[in-house]
Amino acid sequence: MVTPQQIPLIIEQLELSKYYPKKLTREKALAVSDIRITTNDLKEAGKIPWFILQNLLMCNYEGRCFEVSQDNSSLPKMGDSFSFFTSHSNTASKTGDTEQISPSDALIALFWCCDDFLRQILVEKMSMCQLAVPLILPLKDVNSHGSEMNWAMSKLRLEDVDSHGSEMLIWAMSTLRKQWKTSLGSCEHSMTMYPLPIISVIRLGRPLISKSKIINYVISDLRHNVFFHSECDGGTLERKISDGLLEIAWYLPTGKPKDISTEGLTFLNLRGNASHLKTETEFLSEISLVTIAFASSMKPKEEDVTLLETLYEQNGHLILVTDGQPSKEFTCSLDLLSRKCDKKENKHFGCIDSSNKNESQTSKEIRRLLIDICKNGSRIVPDKSIEMCTDIAKRLCFNFDESSGDCVEAKESADMMFSDLKKHDKGKRLPLQEIAIRLGEKEKEMYQLKHKGNQQVEKYVESVQSDIKSLRMTQKEKCDEDQGILALFERSFTYPILKRRYFHSFVKIMGDKQSIEALQPIRKEYTDKWKKLCEDLQEKRITEKQTTLIKKELDCLEEKLSDLSLSLEHFNREVAQMYEMKSFLKLLDDSTLQFPVVAAKLLLNGYPLELMDGDASLVPLIWIEAVLATLKDEIGNNSMFVLSVLGVQNSGKSTMLNTMFGLQFAVSAGRCTKGVFAQLLPVDGTLQESTGCDYIMVIDTEGLRAPELASIAHSNRDNELATLVIGLGDATIINIMGENTSEIQDILQIVVHAFMKMKCVNIKPSCIFVHQNVTDVTAADVNTTQKRKIKEILDEITKCAANEENCSERFKTFSDVIQFKEHKHVMYISNLWEGDPPMASPNPGYSEGILQVKRQIIQFMQQSQGRSFKDFQCRLSDLWKAILCENFVFSFKNTIEIQAFNALESEYLTNSRKLRRNAMEYMNILQVQCKKLTAKDIVDVGKKILEDQISNVCDDVQTLRKNMNEYFDRETMACQWKSRTFSKIDELSKDIMKEINDEFVSLKNKIIGRNTIDSSMKKYEKDILEKAKDLADMFRDKKLSDSDLKKKFDDKWKNWIDDIPLCVNLDIDIQSSLERVIIESSCSRYQEQIYRMFHSECSSPRSQTWVTEDDLNSGCWTEEHATIISNHAVSKSTCIDKTKLFTETVRSNVLQKISNYRHEGKNYSDQFGNHIVDFITGQLSEQKMDNKAIFTDLGLVRVAVRIVWSVMSELNNLKDKYKEENDLRCYMESQKDRLWQMFRDECTTVEISVKTASMVCRELENAIKISLPNLCKNGVIDHLRTSNTQAFANKMSLHAQMLIDLAEKHNFKPYQNYLQNPHECMRTYIGQCIHNVCLSEMTKGKPAILKEIYCKTLDNIFLKADKAINGTCKYLQDKCKISSFWSKLMEHIGNDLDVKNELGFFNEDCNFDVEESKNMLLTELRQSKKKLIKEYNGEKVLDGILKGCQKFFEKDLLGCPELCPFCKAPCELQGGYDDHRTEYHRPQGVSGYYLEDTKKLVTSVCTSSVRTQDTFRNKDTNYRLHLFKDFQSVNKFYKAWKIQPTDIESQLYWKWFMAKYNKQLADYYNVKKADIPNGWKKISWESAKEDMIKTYNL
Repeated sequence: MVTPQQIPLIIEQLELSKYYPKKLTREKALAVSDIRITTNDLKEAGKIPWFILQNLLMCNYEGRCFEVSQDNSSLPKMGDSFSFFTSHSNTASKTGDTEQISPSDALIALFWCCDDFLRQILVEKMSMCQLAVPLILPLKDVNSHGSEMNWAMSKLRLEDVDSHGSEMLIWAMSTLRKQWKTSLGSCEHSMTMYPLPIISVIRLGRPLISKSKIINYVISDLRHNVFFHSECDGGTLERKISDGLLEIAWYLPTGKPKDISTEGLTFLNLRGNASHLKTETEFLSEISLVTIAFASSMKPKEEDVTLLETLYEQNGHLILVTDGQPSKEFTCSLDLLSRKCDKKENKHFGCIDSSNKNESQTSKEIRRLLIDICKNGSRIVPDKSIEMCTDIAKRLCFNFDESSGDCVEAKESADMMFSDLKKHDKGKRLPLQEIAIRLGEKEKEMYQLKHKGNQQVEKYVESVQSDIKSLRMTQKEKCDEDQGILALFERSFTYPILKRRYFHSFVKIMGDKQSIEALQPIRKEYTDKWKKLCEDLQEKRITEKQTTLIKKELDCLEEKLSDLSLSLEHFNREVAQMYEMKSFLKLLDDSTLQFPVVAAKLLLNGYPLELMDGDASLVPLIWIEAVLATLKDEIGNNSMFVLSVLGVQNSGKSTMLNTMFGLQFAVSAGRCTKGVFAQLLPVDGTLQESTGCDYIMVIDTEGLRAPELASIAHSNRDNELATLVIGLGDATIINIMGENTSEIQDILQIVVHAFMKMKCVNIKPSCIFVHQNVTDVTAADVNTTQKRKIKEILDEITKCAANEENCSERFKTFSDVIQFKEHKHVMYISNLWEGDPPMASPNPGYSEGILQVKRQIIQFMQQSQGRSFKDFQCRLSDLWKAILCENFVFSFKNTIEIQAFNALESEYLTNSRKLRRNAMEYMNILQVQCKKLTAKDIVDVGKKILEDQISNVCDDVQTLRKNMNEYFDRETMACQWKSRTFSKIDELSKDIMKEINDEFVSLKNKIIGRNTIDSSMKKYEKDILEKAKDLADMFRDKKLSDSDLKKKFDDKWKNWIDDIPLCVNLDIDIQSSLERVIIESSCSRYQEQIYRMFHSECSSPRSQTWVTEDDLNSGCWTEEHATIISNHAVSKSTCIDKTKLFTETVRSNVLQKISNYRHEGKNYSDQFGNHIVDFITGQLSEQKMDNKAIFTDLGLVRVAVRIVWSVMSELNNLKDKYKEENDLRCYMESQKDRLWQMFRDECTTVEISVKTASMVCRELENAIKISLPNLCKNGVIDHLRTSNTQAFANKMSLHAQMLIDLAEKHNFKPYQNYLQNPHECMRTYIGQCIHNVCLSEMTKGKPAILKEIYCKTLDNIFLKADKAINGTCKYLQDKCKISSFWSKLMEHIGNDLDVKNELGFFNEDCNFDVEESKNMLLTELRQSKKKLIKEYNGEKVLDGILKGCQKFFEKDLLGCPELCPFCKAPCELQGGYDDHRTEYHRPQGVSGYYLEDTKKLVTSVCTSSVRTQDTFRNKDTNYRLHLFKDFQSVNKFYKAWKIQPTDIESQLYWKWFMAKYNKQLADYYNVKKADIPNGWKKISWESAKEDMIKTYNL
């Protein structure tokens, strides 16, 4: 650890202590921020290094030089900077004065603090800016305060700094590559490895001329300040730590005659007095071809003479430049040395007196001498690369930045790998990529099925899948054969983090070097042939045959280019293919699972992730998903903004991104960039807060309209690329080179089509058009005119594109496609270079222009919603699959949107269930309270009760709306369905309020209608009670047994009942009534048959068969018993099953009518019988098939009779219930048991408190029995909606569970009803599910759920009763009347129990002992509870609540009843939507689809059929052939279905089903068996079930 005393003073002054030494990382430096530091802010020393860093990373060379301004202007609000700017923004320099810090010293201090990887970036940026790069950094002197470096050795021992020498930056420079031109053409080389002549520049003493300025003139015709000098901003400031700094720069030829040398020259500039820097001078003297020494003309010091002597004796040439006429002493020294030099052959010595020359003349003189040396072959010192100089540097005890153990070991490993690679070509050593090209072709065929021919779709799909598997197996064999190079690369995954980073960097460096050397001659040959071909074609000097031959040669050269290209990306691509192969073959092991971990860390370390393999045109989705999942694990579920760029080849896309963000996208490695790459950048904390984004993902692409790719078979490659890139980006930069609008229409057409596709699939990216290489970006009027022209072009292209996409009504202008404002979203940037490469420097105006673009990007970020890594992966997958399917808009499946929609549906379901559950409580309260009211009170008081419950519903609706609003605030993706969701809430609330209001009206009518009957009942009740009391008085003292008393009571009971008058017209013969009604409705044509059915047939077991073959019209099927009706085969069996199901539905509707009639308190009548029969016959007669009636006339009558007979018991129950409630005798009979118990008490009990307790207990027990079923129903609903019973989670989970249960019956017959009507089957299954869940025994001996709910409900009820009794007695005196006790008890019980206001059947309102009765009452209640628990009967309890529970869940789980028009898969939406979709379609043969020519069931799955040219015909198409892929044009119903061609996998379940039940299906539809693909036959039930469980999380 570095202590404060060990930190150099300059580091403290610049406030870099926390980053010293080498602790400033790439991640910290490149963090994106919206704050910019300008020279106005540099009065604070802490901002100086960040100012330098900011500008250099943006390739603005002006950032190296600065002067502290006295202007106190404030910090701009917007700009470009780094996260650590903010931490220093308000901090003044702690020590020293800012003006004392030289830019040169600040740069050295910055390098001391940068880690090795950030140093590489800085070196690359400085070199691109044509700035000299530090080659040897001076020693870090902890206590340096003077003007010269204090070389006393410090006690500080750091890992990166040896105490015996300065640090040579070999590693930092290792990624530098330069291009230049020679007479032979262009070339590109690594600047550390390529040998060049070295020209050293030193000074002796303090001459009056600036050596650095003069050398700048020598190197650059543009007079660019390559080396920092005294006339630069800040150049006059005292440099405290720069002495000993050795800087490197290059002169690169342009291939013109005026070049100094035909090859490049390396210039080394030593800072400080060379006479005091003996080690550095010795190093330079050994490696330099020429040494240029600047000296004072005054009398030389002894050390200067010594150094001059050394320079004369060195092997290289010497050029001495003096600041004036040499003094006598100086001349003598030169003469002496000159004589020595004359003895050395070919050695040049030149002396230039600059006193009578300006800098330009002096530099020309130096140039002349250098030209003479270079062109006359005076190479007395061999050319040297920087790496070749390291041996000398080591001997002189210099430190090296690549000397750490991790770096050395990593380099050795990389060397070993590449030495092995050189023995073989890339295809043999990295073989998986060649196979990946074929995999890409097969994957595309999987989606497009272009070569299917006449084969059945699924068989062809299986053959393509087999080919893919075979290719994967081939990859496995290749891996098993030779793991040499890849094994070495894989071994790096186990390295420590730092060593692994070094290794990957070395792989990139070595790969690029090898590629450059191998590709240059091939590329030159390719370019020459291409140019010649174009010229010959233009001049028509070549035949078609010759053209074809040359194009083949070009293709071969292009393959060579691809084969010879080698970099880190190729090794990563090989790793990706290995991972995908092992994942596909289910061979993933622990070592392979580390692959995506390392790839994620590479992405975080600044290496691009390849999203699309440009050679194979393949997106490795499995690999990318694994990498992004690992990335999420590494850095958390952070959000990101995705920025992509699109433009033609060589338009400066990568350079722009590199400039904008300080990235290192490859701009040239001697090859054409192919594919799509992504880099990840952290976002600064302040910008995170304003944007909600933690990272920016920057996506770079290969160029559009690349001539090298013109011969590729994929003619629409550019369109695919544009669609992918624009779809991935939250914002896309459309990069255009130049401002000539006529030349950019081609790319704009591609762009507009891509944006229009995004709009059609509800993806809404932003875009910005950037015109580079604009001559005058300041001409506002010109720019405005150009922007208007761009807008006009875009609008015109939009109209044309809209016509092509059949959406001309929707899109009139480009602004209809995306939010586009030409004054903001069209930007102009000046030319990148000042002058001509290779010696041109970047234009500072270019950096400023890029900064303006970046500001607009930040605005886009602030207006957008960040995306998760998972969302990005889903978007990439959806886009790529849709692109593969060609018809993008039709094929695109927005997984993110679907997930958001499903999550919204789940959230709405949870909240709406709670609302409906609460509504059940309010309905119960309404019923309990209204039943206590008299006919007199029901109107006014009842209305108030109704209003209270409606108010409760309104409160809950507001809560639901609030919850959903909060959800939409959290989940902005779901906001597109917000209005529809609130419409559903409004509709639901109206339905609930209507149900409650209807219930109140029904209750009111019943109470008013029963007013007279209730009065009569009370009269007779009182009369019988008096008679019972008189009878009890007779037997009170006789001590009779209960059986004797019961006999006496029963004898008298008959007499008492007989005194009550009989009610007439209640005993109706329902069977006779219905028989008569049916005979009349059939016009008496089938009177005999109807009579026979009512009196014999219907009572037989056969009556359970609703429909027989004799009932149906045989014209519904052909003689072969099969025809196409509504797309499917219809046989006798399917016709019977269909009508059976329909008949069952009719019967269910009749039962519902009877239930409603009972609820309204009505009795059966002939009129009601007529209504039922008319309904049944009407429904049956409407059933038609292919415009033919299904039932014969007699069959319709027979089926109607069977339905009527089946509901006879319910009609009798209706009559009995009415009679019980309205017949006085029946009512009194129902009260007999209660009256008997009171009679017994009167006879045997004397104490009034005992009788009171018994009487109250009986009333409460009776009320509990009445309320218990409803409370148990609520308990069951609550359990099912809140438990982990996944079947009740949503519609498709229920459907999946039902299919599993059907399969496990191992019989085809149970499927028949499902195949005819899945919706009704699901309705029935809901009831079965509830039954099974409620009555199935739980694990570990626990009782069934229903019993647990029953007992828990009883506990709650009796607990409330106990509390009510204790609460009542607490407020009463010791003695109390029964009526007073009861009324007070009712107040405490409230609405929990359906108890009457008046206590029935008591004859005297006596006082009783409250405390005594309370104890007895509680005791009796405990006994009642035990009795009720003992009486529990699960089946009986469930019978009473099943329909209510089923009805509750049907509203949620049945959802949309529509079926796929082809395979009859149910729509998985909950309902209330205009469109239909299902995640998994099934083979169409399951629903009876067959081939007309062979009569065989088809195996085609809808998602496969819509990718082909196959056709179908049916009634909907008027029996005309119609393309599957154009199915949505049939009619509105077909158009509403979204069948995604991207879902290439159907569920294993239906493949297993069709393979297992192929014969039964064929027999059922009366057609021939399907030709089942072989793969389907191998699917086991276990794997199909596992797939279903995994898919629906069951």
